[in-house]
Amino acid sequence: MRIKQEFYSLAEAKAKFSQVVEDSLSKDIVVTKNGKPVAAVISYEKYTKILDFIDRVWELYLLDLGEPSLFKDLKLEEIFEFEDSEDPEES
Repeated sequence: MRIKQEFYSLAEAKAKFSQVVEDSLSKDIVVTKNGKPVAAVISYEKYTKILDFIDRVWELYLLDLGEPSLFKDLKLEEIFEFEDSEDPEES
């Protein structure tokens, strides 16, 4: 199930940030830079639901691994690490 999306250029999102935040309550906002998606703005409620879902999936994943002591050094944060990307504010 996909919710509506609305696209804003970075300059437009900066100029209309209050509107972007308001729009994020009813649809996902995608911010673009040079025509390419670089960020998303979602409601806080959706954000917390996503984090809860990830926690549940992570727990199921660990259960499926079997002996958890074998994976004591495995961390959820490492799975979601991103390479350093260019800071949108620098351009």
